[in-house]
Amino acid sequence: MKINWSKIILTLVLILIGGLFYSTNSINSKRNINDIIVDFKSTNKLFITQDSILKLLPTNFSEKKAVDINYLESLVNSNGFIKNSEAYISIEGDLIIEVQQRNPIGRIISDNATFYIDDESKIMTTSKLYSSTVPVVFNYDESFAQKNIYQICDLIDSDEFLKKNVTRINFLKNNYITLNFRDHDFDLVIGEYKNIKKKVKNFKAFYQGAVNNESIDKYSKINLQFENQVVCSKK
Repeated sequence: MKINWSKIILTLVLILIGGLFYSTNSINSKRNINDIIVDFKSTNKLFITQDSILKLLPTNFSEKKAVDINYLESLVNSNGFIKNSEAYISIEGDLIIEVQQRNPIGRIISDNATFYIDDESKIMTTSKLYSSTVPVVFNYDESFAQKNIYQICDLIDSDEFLKKNVTRINFLKNNYITLNFRDHDFDLVIGEYKNIKKKVKNFKAFYQGAVNNESIDKYSKINLQFENQVVCSKK
């Protein structure tokens, strides 16, 4: 019987490579974590420090194989400023924790507290480290539906013109809404939220013309409640 030395050699090589890989992986898994690195994603404005993240984690790790990635992520995600985190061990043996902060789109001021509403319509506490530049919601009442506040804040956050200019959102009786602008002192009366996109479109057209003819600052109130009309009150 003719011996197929090529197959035998190939088999031995594969066994050797597999053994080396297993041995290296086994040794590597028993090494300690070199360092813990917190990587904040997509922002340079931090509501929470790296040290605060590290304090949420266990103080030491005996071996890499003993690191429970899902558990570490749950610890980080338990912080009120964190939207999501992803943990993994790098080739160099560092524990990397990528952190995405929550994104506030409105700051609510009530009689008892100040807090944010974020882009997922969830309440978020304020931070001592950083104050986000978002519209401030006044006349907040706990009877207001959180959905109503989120809707107007989300509309402003998603519209480049409104996001640049609106500084204040006022909730009046019957959920009537007025807005205030950064560089002007008129009240923009939205009224009810219904037909909001059409109201905003009408206002943008009016605003551009009023800025061009320098009449915008002559008004104390600009009312969008009437269909297809922009009704102004002079100072």
